[in-house]
Amino acid sequence: MLGENSRIQWKELGQEIHMTGQAVGNRIRRLEDLGIIEQYTIAINRIKLGQTVTAFVTLFVTSANHQEFMNFFQKEEEISEVHRVSGEGCYLLKTHFASNEELDNFLGRLLKYGNYRVNLSIGKLK
Repeated sequence: MLGENSRIQWKELGQEIHMTGQAVGNRIRRLEDLGIIEQYTIAINRIKLGQTVTAFVTLFVTSANHQEFMNFFQKEEEISEVHRVSGEGCYLLKTHFASNEELDNFLGRLLKYGNYRVNLSIGKLK
């Protein structure tokens, strides 16, 4: 329940799981202290922001200096996730753009770090 709505009141959550609000609060604080709950986030509707193109980019880094790429992706707002992967490629990037032209411009900047393969999302299922 907390994963679906992190703003739920402890008392309301307690009623659903048959605990007091105070007991729920104590458990949540304990989970935070243990590092199990690391942060509370928001879900962004990218389509309403005008970012209708979601692309998963597999990057094949050609340089031995991965640090330069690490500095690059920290600055790029179009990148929402970066994963270091095994198998094909070095990194998997989840990116969002308003148009294919924006995607093309991004890919041009990305060429500095290596070759890439792009898979476009047709629709989000979950």
